[in-house]
Amino acid sequence: MVRMAILALVLSVSTIATVEAAGGLSAQASANASAASGRMAHRGGSFRYEGVGFSTRSAQDAIHNCCFWGKRTPVEIAVSRGRNGWFACVRYR
Repeated sequence: MVRMAILALVLSVSTIATVEAAGGLSAQASANASAASGRMAHRGGSFRYEGVGFSTRSAQDAIHNCCFWGKRTPVEIAVSRGRNGWFACVRYR
């Protein structure tokens, strides 16, 4: 499960520069903000499809709990650990 969380973070890092250059908030920044506040929130920006998820079990469960997971193609995936569990943000095409 840790390996999957690392994979998710690597996928996110590859698109952060593009998202920030376009003036939007990265999925990682959104996941970090959710983890810091302890609340999930859609911060989307220029993305039409965004899913947020939470899990007390694992980062992978948080990703799988995101809206649209398994229904759309992810383009940016990020996870952040909060004090109560894992917070995920997934952006889709």
